[in-house]
Amino acid sequence: MIDNTRVFKLAATTAVQQLGDGEGAVILELETGQLHTCNDTTAAFLTQVDGTRTFASLVDTLEDMFEVDREQLRADLSHLAENLYTKGLIE
Repeated sequence: MIDNTRVFKLAATTAVQQLGDGEGAVILELETGQLHTCNDTTAAFLTQVDGTRTFASLVDTLEDMFEVDREQLRADLSHLAENLYTKGLIE
């Protein structure tokens, strides 16, 4: 599980384009040209990942956006962050 004090930012080789309300986003790996589609939760997470906010702050912000159980949200976002980090999309 991700430490609450961890700070993430988009990798320099990652670009995110929102597709519209309720449509998620597209993640582009600039070096490879590979595209990934993502849902609204992932899009919201990536919008908030700015290199200054702690993981706990990200959970707080997204908890306000979505009506979900906080512990479930934290677990889901922890898994998401680990996945994005492993793929090199965030650092």
